[in-house]
Amino acid sequence: MRKIPGFILILLIFFCFNTFTQPVVRFAAIGDYGRWYTEGEVLVSQMIHGWNPDFIITLGDNNYEYGADSTIDSNIGQFYHDYIYPYNGNFGNQSAVNRFFPCLGNHDWMTDSAHAYFNFFSLPGNERYYDYIKGNCHFFVLDSDPNEPDGINVNSIQALWLKNKLALSNSRFKIVYFHHPPFSSGQHGNNIDMQWKFKEWGATVVLCGHEHNYERLVGNDGMTYFVNGLGGKDWRDFAVIVPESRYRFTANYGAMLVTSYNDSINFKFIAYPDSVKDDTTFILPPIGISTINEIASEFKLEQNYPNPFNPLTTINFSIFKDGLTVFDIVDISGKIVSEPVHNFLKAGNYSFKWDASQFPSGIYFYRLRSGNFYESRKMILLK
Repeated sequence: MRKIPGFILILLIFFCFNTFTQPVVRFAAIGDYGRWYTEGEVLVSQMIHGWNPDFIITLGDNNYEYGADSTIDSNIGQFYHDYIYPYNGNFGNQSAVNRFFPCLGNHDWMTDSAHAYFNFFSLPGNERYYDYIKGNCHFFVLDSDPNEPDGINVNSIQALWLKNKLALSNSRFKIVYFHHPPFSSGQHGNNIDMQWKFKEWGATVVLCGHEHNYERLVGNDGMTYFVNGLGGKDWRDFAVIVPESRYRFTANYGAMLVTSYNDSINFKFIAYPDSVKDDTTFILPPIGISTINEIASEFKLEQNYPNPFNPLTTINFSIFKDGLTVFDIVDISGKIVSEPVHNFLKAGNYSFKWDASQFPSGIYFYRLRSGNFYESRKMILLK
């Protein structure tokens, strides 16, 4: 057999792995941006257009200072008309489809009950809070302002809407965003009304604005919150640092670039012109693999149970270090019949249920490879 040169083999391995890590969606998130006569909005808009994201979400305060009809096109359309559909303003061509998904901020509500906002945008649902799906991400947009007719506390009509929508969603990532942050070290501080049960209800992450700074926080239940309000208005110092705070940045304009993959999603905060200040990735187990917990003391592949089995069996395994992991099942001839995992996996303890209904009786082997660890075990299917 002809031997494959080493460098070609490395390229093949890289290519095979890379096919599992292609981006699914890329979007930008901006907050507190809508003030056309400050340099910040111009600079952030230029930076975002250089990224060429699939779409843009906003975290409120789209139209400073008072949410008026007379300023909304200058504050928004001037910089983002090519992402908006329909767009009837004066600054350029519209997008072929809508790629701009804002949420309401307190400044947007100040004039005529946010009339300018509702007239300028064409959004799903009641336009105050709504949801939409892009790729493997399901977005849930809330209105956190006290003017919201359906309420903003955890027992409100709006909160019940979110709870039910999250429960029905089958998307890989469930992203909730609104203006007023539940937790913040900024000058406004925590917003108790918006401290909903996001983790319990199934959200992946929460994004907010309002504070003119950037902060990443983690609640007691493990839910991660991003505060991103450096989109163009100005920046402000932090006040009292709350216990949930994990990273803070101010003193420059910026925005977030978010990229989802099959089993992970990456959040970057980038300060102008192109300086990554915070970089966070959430990694989910592959579909069909459930996480038992995130604490593992060793690499381990356990014996399946029951064994022999027909047709269902459970296989547990542990990954001690984050890394490229391959978990597969082969028949007695060595042919791969199932490959539940072939991608990056975080350290932790995992469980996989194999349904062998479509396979004949016989001896099968299941194998785990991660880092320098390799182990295989035998199991018997009896029908």
